[in-house]
This record gives sequence, structure tokens and C-alpha cells, in this order.
Amino acid sequence: MELTEKQKTAIALLTDNITDYVGYGGAAGGGKSVLGCKWLMELGYYLKGAKFFIGRDSIKDTRGSVLKTWGEVARVIGFTGYKFDDNGIMFDNGTEIELLDLTFYPYKDPLFDRLGSKEYTAGWIEEAQQVHNLAFEVLKTRVGRWKNDIVKSKILCTFNPKKNWVDTVFYRPFVNNKETKETKFVYALPTDNQYLPADYIKRLHELKDNATKQRLLFGNFDYDDDPATLIDYESILNMWNRNINEEAVRNTPAIHRYITADIARFGSDKAVIMLWYGFTVTEIITFDTSKTTDIINTIRALMAKNGIFRDNVIVDEDGVGGGVVDALSCRGFVNNSTPRNRAFQNLKSECGYKLAEIFGSIAIGAKIGESEKEIINQELGQLKTYDSDKDNKLRIMPKERIKENIGRSPDYLDNFIMRMYNEIQPKISFSSVGVA
Repeated sequence: MELTEKQKTAIALLTDNITDYVGYGGAAGGGKSVLGCKWLMELGYYLKGAKFFIGRDSIKDTRGSVLKTWGEVARVIGFTGYKFDDNGIMFDNGTEIELLDLTFYPYKDPLFDRLGSKEYTAGWIEEAQQVHNLAFEVLKTRVGRWKNDIVKSKILCTFNPKKNWVDTVFYRPFVNNKETKETKFVYALPTDNQYLPADYIKRLHELKDNATKQRLLFGNFDYDDDPATLIDYESILNMWNRNINEEAVRNTPAIHRYITADIARFGSDKAVIMLWYGFTVTEIITFDTSKTTDIINTIRALMAKNGIFRDNVIVDEDGVGGGVVDALSCRGFVNNSTPRNRAFQNLKSECGYKLAEIFGSIAIGAKIGESEKEIINQELGQLKTYDSDKDNKLRIMPKERIKENIGRSPDYLDNFIMRMYNEIQPKISFSSVGVA
């Protein structure tokens, strides 16, 4: 069986003595399933009595998709020394490949304890973008426990673009030249696969939905085809390209200048402060650790320099942020507090939807690096509606779920959401209250 150059690169990583985790894919038609089957087929043939796994988000999909490709690959290379059973694939030489159900069961098994007693030589997570990050983390502790005196343990993750842990773990380090020697990504597009049917790429070009086309044809990780997304990627990009009238920004009345601050709940993570002139972010200040005194002094200096009223300083009041609110006598933002509009689950959800509504007016004038800009883009893409049919309340994806998706707290997104606090308040008409 002839492999593509990208598949050969992946096989080299999967058989070296350095790499622990290999990500492969990025678009449809890159040969992901063929790669996984051929790797485990050959490794299992030569390593008698080994134990491997193949897992997907659904055991039904694992059996239906993977076993079909396995049979095709085996037929092409002439391998017959195996059989299927209820648990997976059994080799004639005693090697086993267990098919795993990696479905996330938040009530029955939220920590994937069902994987805790497993022992594997290596394994493959297929369609990893659909699998919960915790499954990957637990399986990392289960490989390297069987026959690994002969071969190095490995986990192969094959996937299409999605803004979750596969983006954070594999794609972003790759595209930013920050990969470690242990974790590598091979970016494979349909144009890299000369063995695809002639009309396959033509059909991808004919896709009507731009986000789907960007993901499956061009392997673009910045586009999200999730219908729950509240801000589309083009709008996020436009935020950076929007022309800013600097003189108009400087002349913004004090009543329309704001400071927002998201402070780590327990003071051990990053804190982000944003200075707003209207809907333009003019300055972004970050602290690697949330030392309360530094944050208070920084906000006070920004208030004095920019003539900002206390009521226009909005600080996340959860955790240590409460101390900052007390010291500054400013507004505290309580995420789960009662919304003004009872159609929403809580204040944060109401502000999140408001952000999506007026996002076309927001611009960034702050001077920041490309890596920080990329982080902001990724976090804004996580603003999504969530479980809105649960009790007929509109709500946004909770912070804990976003952390699972991107591997960190969405500190920048929280600042954007808090800025909407004043926008959902009723507007006062001074002419109606008899101001002379």
C-alpha cells in the first residue's frame, strides 16, 4: 500500500523513540483512517501479544467506521491474521486491539473512571475533535504499561478542525512554531492525497456553507461550523481591521469610558484588565498572577489618567475579585446574578447575547502581539448559546466548558462580556427628569 508523503511523515513520528503524541489531519480526505489502521496493523503484527486501543466518541461509530477501513487496508496489503469479536480485533499472534467508547457521561462517569484499570502499549483516538479532552488525558496515563520495553508508547489523534483541545494541544503549537519534541502535528489536506477519487475535491469546493468548506477543504481551524456560535469568524477578524478615528476616540466623554477586569478566582492564574473608550479597547494589561494589590493600584492609575468614574469600573466579583471591588468601591459583576431580562438564565448570559448583538461596533486599538490577538480570537469564538431548551432560558456556554475546549480560562472573553453590563441598563433621558 502506497502512503502519501504526509502519512509517511506521521509513521516516522509514530515509530521514533522521542514522540509521545502525534496529531494528524486538518481536513477531510487526508488519509486519517488509513494511517491509523496501517500503523496498528503493522505494529500489532510484529509485536506479539501487544495491547492497543482505538476509540471514538461513539462505540457504534468506532465499529462502523474503523472496522470498515481496517478490512479495506488488510485486503490491500494481504493481511489475514486477525478476526473481529465483540470487544475489538484479535490477532492470531495474541495481539489485541480494544474498541473504546469515549462518550462523555457527565453523570455516570464524569472522570472516565472506566478507563482507569486499562493497560495498553499504544492507541489511536479517531475523530478526536469529537472526544472530550479528559478522555485523552486519562488515556495518556494508560499507555506505556504493556510490552513497552520493546517499543515506545504512543497515542495517535486524528481529527478535523475544531476550536477545542485538539486546536490547543496540536494545531496552535504547530502553526506558531512552538511544538515540543513530545507532541507533534502533521497537517494533511485533501490536496496532499493523490489517491483520492477524482471528484472528491470537486465536491468539497461545491460546499455551500463557507465555514464547513474552510474546515474540510482548507483545514482552517479558525472557522467553526457549530450553529450555536454567536459571533462568526469573519466578524471577529473585522474587529481588528476596523478603521479607528483616533481623534474621536480621544474625545470620548468620560461617561462613556470604562475599565473591565477579570481576576482569577483564587488569585493563581492570569488577570486581564481592559480600558475602553466607548466600544474601542485602547489598552490591555495582563498579570501572570492575580496579586490583588498590583491590580488595585493599576486600576486606580488608569482611572486617574483617563478620568473614569467608579461606576464605570466593572470587576468580576467572584473569588478574589470581591476584594478588588471593596477596595475600589466600583461595580462588581456577579455572573450568576439575576438578569434584567428574565428571558436569560443569568446576568452573564444576558451580557453575552448583548455582546453578540453589538459586536459590529467593537474595535481594538490596543497594541498587542500576534499571539495575544490569536488568543482573543479563539476565546470570542467560544461565545455560544448553550442548553437553551433546558428551561426555555437563553444561556451561554459556561466557563468550565470553555476551559475544557481551549485548556484555559477565557479571561479576555469575560472582559468583553462585562463591558456589556452598562449596555443592558436602562438609558436615562435627562430631558425627561427636568435637568436645567
